[in-house]
Amino acid sequence: MKKFVIILLVACLALGCGLGYFAAKNSAEPSPAPAAETEEPAPAEEGANAVTAPAAEESAGDAAAEETPVRTLDLAAIRALHAPDEIVGDVDGREVSWDEYYYWIAEMGSQAQNHIYTMAMYGQSLDWDDKLSADSEQTFAEYTLDMAQDCVRQLATLEAMAKEYDVKLTAEDEAALAEQLRSDIDASCGEGASEEDFNAYLAENDLSREMYDRMNRASYLFEGIFRTIYGENAESVTEEDALAYLEENEYLSAAHILFRTVDDSYAPLDEATVAEKLEQAEAVSAELRAIEDPEARAKRFAELKEQYCEDPGRVDYPDGYVFVPGMMVEEFENAVKALADYEVSEPVLSAHGYHVIMRLPLNADATVTLSDDGTPVSARRLYADNQFNELMKNRIDASVLTLNDDVAALKLTDYLG
Repeated sequence: MKKFVIILLVACLALGCGLGYFAAKNSAEPSPAPAAETEEPAPAEEGANAVTAPAAEESAGDAAAEETPVRTLDLAAIRALHAPDEIVGDVDGREVSWDEYYYWIAEMGSQAQNHIYTMAMYGQSLDWDDKLSADSEQTFAEYTLDMAQDCVRQLATLEAMAKEYDVKLTAEDEAALAEQLRSDIDASCGEGASEEDFNAYLAENDLSREMYDRMNRASYLFEGIFRTIYGENAESVTEEDALAYLEENEYLSAAHILFRTVDDSYAPLDEATVAEKLEQAEAVSAELRAIEDPEARAKRFAELKEQYCEDPGRVDYPDGYVFVPGMMVEEFENAVKALADYEVSEPVLSAHGYHVIMRLPLNADATVTLSDDGTPVSARRLYADNQFNELMKNRIDASVLTLNDDVAALKLTDYLG
């Protein structure tokens, strides 16, 4: 795993270029399961040298920053090394211009510079020729160039794959790009500004119009390749493959009827109310377990769930949950593991309340998680995403970037102020 910051082209593709590029330049992987059944999520793992300092230390940090000299990368001097349209290498025969390579040096260099400066604010002196971490042999300067080269290879690989799969932008894609361009022009240069104004603005920020267009188009090519292989919503993925993916990753599936014993702030309800909840849970469980036919039991379960369930997540996951071990609270998970398909548990107590659980068979089309925009993500889609990421990774890993000798010999530490 790369250290200190994780910059992947895929992240750029997800956001497009435009203002997302400038925000990153100037400042520095599923939706969680419903809270009614999950443990508090652990904080996302940061890069090895990432730091979040408390506000109370800001004044001390400011003082440290004044005492800690920080060498800065002279991007203007680097940019002037070659003409923008000079071909400085290729990726498997696809030409790479200095404009493109420099774009990624500037982007990665700005990220690294911001990290070094931030660390200096809190008294940790880092420099470009320091190692990324105690177990790394790479310096910040070397890593920056390595990441820039990775991004060149990723973009070239993506464009080569689009050509291979005959993926072209649709009319809807082109319309969306035009809308994005107009939005970026207005946001960057003022409402009603011209494309010439915008091109000048891009140039001031180390970004050519050609690279801006390529980056924005790349996100649609990425989506187009996926659709060509797996279908719009991964409908080309077979049920067999989707179910095999769930089984290999130890997914479980279950629905439940939750009788909450805590309020929205997780403060316990009074004893009388808790006792009433338990009585209801026991009655519901007994009724369901008395039904011998699985289909009839599942139908009655759905009716009782509609009547009694107090889980906020039932709105997004009306048919139950598909989850991996460790995702749900321990009591819930253990109860599911002990059940056969369509078997119903006795009331199971967790920090959320009493659960009456029915285990479900794995389903290729069941909602496993939600996308960032709230769209249900099925097992077919998870499988397709996993396979597509692996395909992209293998293709990128197999690609070869060859740089001209003088460009390959570039050392960022020669351009520090």
